[in-house]
Amino acid sequence: MPIAFLIYLVLCVLVAFVARRSRLGSLRTLLLAFLLTPLVAFIYVLLFAAIDDKSKVFYNGPAER
Repeated sequence: MPIAFLIYLVLCVLVAFVARRSRLGSLRTLLLAFLLTPLVAFIYVLLFAAIDDKSKVFYNGPAER
């Protein structure tokens, strides 16, 4: 029985690692994976949590020439 719990725990942490850059965040995803199942949390992250794009361009005013 402890091995099954360890596998469940590792899967929950893996799903949280995948969702670390999503709007939901890794801690919330970890809690969601514990409450539901890691599979349901992973599907939720893939379908509904948008990934934050770090390649966004921010406007800081006119550029110096």
